[in-house]
Amino acid sequence: MRNSFDWNSEGEEQDTSELISRFEKMLADEEYIFFDVDELEIIIDFYLDIQKIDLSAKALEFAKTQHPACTSFRIREARQMAYESHFYEALEKLAQMEIIEQANEDIFIVKGEIYSMMNKHDLAIEEYKKALEISDEVENLYVNIAFEYENMNDYPNAILSLKQALDINPASFTLIHEIAFFYEMTGKEADGIKFFLEFLDKQPYSKEAWFNLGIFYNSLDLYEKAVESYEFAIAIDDTFSSAYFNLANSYSNLGYYKKSIECYKETLKYEPEDSLTHYYIGESYENLGDFSQALYYYKHALEIEPELAEAYQGVGRVLMLEGNVNSAIKYFDKAVTIAPKNNDFRYELALIYLKTGFYGEAIYHFSAITTSDASYVGAWLNLSLAHEREGRMKEAIAVIEKALDSNNKSPDLWYRLAGYLYNSGKVQQAYVFIEKALEMDSSRYTELLAYLPELEKESRFVELLEIYNKSE
Repeated sequence: MRNSFDWNSEGEEQDTSELISRFEKMLADEEYIFFDVDELEIIIDFYLDIQKIDLSAKALEFAKTQHPACTSFRIREARQMAYESHFYEALEKLAQMEIIEQANEDIFIVKGEIYSMMNKHDLAIEEYKKALEISDEVENLYVNIAFEYENMNDYPNAILSLKQALDINPASFTLIHEIAFFYEMTGKEADGIKFFLEFLDKQPYSKEAWFNLGIFYNSLDLYEKAVESYEFAIAIDDTFSSAYFNLANSYSNLGYYKKSIECYKETLKYEPEDSLTHYYIGESYENLGDFSQALYYYKHALEIEPELAEAYQGVGRVLMLEGNVNSAIKYFDKAVTIAPKNNDFRYELALIYLKTGFYGEAIYHFSAITTSDASYVGAWLNLSLAHEREGRMKEAIAVIEKALDSNNKSPDLWYRLAGYLYNSGKVQQAYVFIEKALEMDSSRYTELLAYLPELEKESRFVELLEIYNKSE
């Protein structure tokens, strides 16, 4: 969110680009051209807003020459001073003007802007609230106040200010999205749902409100309700491409892959071809087991965006499912090359190496994952397994012990350590850790049995399992 007060609101009918061209041509030709007050205000504000301070200074000097009695240029001069970091001088100038023009809202607005630049957000809010009492630009002022509250990390008041702005302009897509953003950022999705339901009682044809309501339902895994919300948005606007896209995601989360494909394809009717949309279509076909269509869409996604790592991963998955291991590895490797910090891509590649007996390569990639993310328990487990498969039990045990330094509440690691110790002949020590793991989570014992299936017939283990299952 940003400070969004529209300094050019009085000159909305003016062609700003044409004005700027005229002014800059005048400077270049060293000619004298007449501009009226409104035109010069637009020119000055344009340069200040894009922080071309040298040109705003020239525009100000020219404006004061043509219209020496105009107060609005004195206010803009204070803005200029602030952009040159002369904050206190600018505030002093405005304070002097305030004595004479107590009903000039622009004075308070510029003071608020300057205090904001000084990170004095509480004082900025005070000035904007003064302007509220006399301004016709109330909506913009509420947005500015919300911006200051955001900078103070006071999100409830930021939301309240945006709601006040929305009361004035309930059709504003921007305000609806800003309010949704704050609810999402603060983890208040349930409150967001409540707000949008109340808002839709008054504004039932707000497609943006239905759309954001769907987003919140989706984030809480309420996919059926999300579908309903997106469908309302589409009923209001049957060209709403973002709603089709999100509806497709919700259908996919529900396992309705044929419906998700229909909606993704509908998205493509109303917006330019997009690589991610094609990727998701491919993913839906993959989930349906239609691998030829999945490959078609993954590869089409790569034609649109040759560096889309997800699409390389998708092709790799399908090739693995078809038994084409060598080609699959190449695609996964490309995904990792494009996105080396994506540990999930690297993890899938490492798993392939592990399953196909390329233990050195598996160790390399699992090690890279655990180095960048010590909490990635699956990578630790498989890194140790790769060492074990190569006959290096000591290294496998050492990996698990190192993993426990950062993840000592993971029962899977304790089960695996117990399994390795058991296989190393340290049965008594192994049972100490089996009990520890059972105490933490007795339901995870299958992880140990997957490694040591013979334990299932060992009476000592069976007795322990019965004890801890009864205590659950």
